[in-house]
Amino acid sequence: MLIGYIRVETGDDDALRAQRQALQDVGCERLVEDLTSRGRWDQPELRRMLHGLDPGDVVIVAQLDGLGRSLPDVVRLMQRIGTAGAGLRSFAEAIDTTTPVGQAAAQLIGGLAAFGHRIARDRIGTGLAAARAEGRVGGRRPKLTAGLRATIADEVLSGRRSAAHMARLHNVSEATVSRLLAAYRTGAAVPGTGGQESGDANGSDRIAGALPLSALDERVAIVGTSGSGKTYAAKGLVERLMARGARVCVVDPLGVWWGLRAGADGTAASGYPVVVFGGRHADVALDEGMGAALGHLVGTHPLACVVDVSELGSSAARRVFMTAFSEALYEANTEPLHLVLDEADLWAPQRAQPGGQALLGRIEEIVRRGRVRGFVPWLITQRPAVLHKDVLSQADILVSMKLTASQDRDAVGGWIEGQADRAEGKRILAELPRLGQGEGYLWAPSDGVLARVSFPRIHSFDSSRTPQRDERVATPRTLAAVDLSAITAALAGLGAFPADGRDDAAPGGQRQSLDLERRLRQQDRELAAARARVAAMEAEAAAMQARLEQAEEREARAAPAAPG
Repeated sequence: MLIGYIRVETGDDDALRAQRQALQDVGCERLVEDLTSRGRWDQPELRRMLHGLDPGDVVIVAQLDGLGRSLPDVVRLMQRIGTAGAGLRSFAEAIDTTTPVGQAAAQLIGGLAAFGHRIARDRIGTGLAAARAEGRVGGRRPKLTAGLRATIADEVLSGRRSAAHMARLHNVSEATVSRLLAAYRTGAAVPGTGGQESGDANGSDRIAGALPLSALDERVAIVGTSGSGKTYAAKGLVERLMARGARVCVVDPLGVWWGLRAGADGTAASGYPVVVFGGRHADVALDEGMGAALGHLVGTHPLACVVDVSELGSSAARRVFMTAFSEALYEANTEPLHLVLDEADLWAPQRAQPGGQALLGRIEEIVRRGRVRGFVPWLITQRPAVLHKDVLSQADILVSMKLTASQDRDAVGGWIEGQADRAEGKRILAELPRLGQGEGYLWAPSDGVLARVSFPRIHSFDSSRTPQRDERVATPRTLAAVDLSAITAALAGLGAFPADGRDDAAPGGQRQSLDLERRLRQQDRELAAARARVAAMEAEAAAMQARLEQAEEREARAAPAAPG
């Protein structure tokens, strides 16, 4: 079958008509059209056409740049068409891969693309190295020099000037001054001032003053009891990744990572542009059927995101979602991606529940062999004894915070026995129950690092903090802005329509189905809550009845006997 493919910018009707006529003139039996905008990441009709190609089909385009926006992208699509046993013809370049000459031309184009990519990469690397050698770092110059920051901190902390006054004086926001003061109080680096500072209190490029920043690209396990500060410490490390512009995906079963979108002071200005999928603070809501689509999206786009599965309902629904998500992500990802698995024992348990073997197998594959596909897995758990030992043993770096249960310390001991010095490990295991909140042992055998450290304050909003009794937790009113247009378009193209009330992309019947499913889930949650309240009231009534009967018995025993 001859299949004509057209991609034009929205509104370019003349080009659309001209390409249609040209493709019809050469006998195309089917026309596939993508009307895209400049901000679109995806070509949904092209993807559907590629999935439906049969051996012997021929894809015809007016010119090769109609397939993709770059030469490597065009080469990748040519290879995809060839893998399906189909051919490609282009009018402008006179290429026809169904002929020997056309195949040779396609190979030449592929070689030129690879050569150009290598040259560009080498030039960029050489330029960056030369700039670093000269002490120059890219990015916007800091508005506040080191001297001005020190002056502002001294004036405000001494009480001579207010933070608002110093912000007006130096033409910066009050949020910038607040971050600066917080950094001076805690000894941490100052984010968001337009500068390039990194490192801890001493200004060195080291994590918690002990570990080089290059260790962020290793497999890390962070363990500790509830309330020990493990998630807080992990957030600080993720902030370092965000500052580097790394691709990060946090799988959050507790709904506590959305705070990355706001600063520590609760303002959006100092938050990070992280897309939140699912949960109570979702940019795009999730249901259990969206796992594969979201996995493909995260694996193919330069995102920093939180996948919040806390509101998916049952544990079974979360496993269904995570199984599809992890499989699609593993197949789609080819570039470096830090995959942070909070409560990792849920996804890779030592004893998988019925139906959980597929998920365990995929997570184990990502942790053990995912490096060749770009994965950098980080594991966070409060029960290392419950986390599968074949997964925990793959960690290159261990951060062990307070652990009291002997089984959990034994699991850490198993990692030590395989990775580090046994005698030193015994001493540290004995100290783990006595560690304070935010304290931990940072152990990186390949870097020769073993240190007891205190993790610095994070720069984002602490949404994982446990509220005190009678405390009303303040929630940021605004979060850092993110561009959702391309994300929702990509999800719609993959057949997963957002379930957050913005279902306009779905056809009417699907939109009604989504609305019905959403109402049913809400009713299920309300019914479960009502049943829990009824059970609690029944238990309270039974307890009151027992107390009443005991009081009547005591009263009967205390009453004087009637005269005989």
